[in-house]
Amino acid sequence: MEAEQRVQLALSVPLVAALGVQLLDPARPSAGVWLPVGSLSANGAGGAHASALSAVLELAGYLALAPALADDEHAVSHAVALQLIGPAPAGSQVRATGQLDRRGRRSAFVTAVAQVDDVVVARAQITKTVVPWG
Repeated sequence: MEAEQRVQLALSVPLVAALGVQLLDPARPSAGVWLPVGSLSANGAGGAHASALSAVLELAGYLALAPALADDEHAVSHAVALQLIGPAPAGSQVRATGQLDRRGRRSAFVTAVAQVDDVVVARAQITKTVVPWG
């Protein structure tokens, strides 16, 4: 799968698309994404819901790993440890970035961080299984 197709596939996941997630830098998808904290991503108490933060962190982690995948590879999450550190207020923008910590033959380990105005609000350790594509 070509790099651009991989990114478009990740952004077209219905949950991600419904949340309104956008790339931080369209020319460099591995830089991460941002999430508008609006009605669909809200928790009912004036902030982002944990599941919205989890989704955006997982996406940022995948985009950080994507450049290390061969054209015939894909990666799926099999373990996610999420820490909710602080609030992401309604109306704010959450920036989520990922970092590939280690890539093995069949697994990859990624760290993702979510921030609002340079304040960390959540982080995740994600383990992905590398699988054949197609």
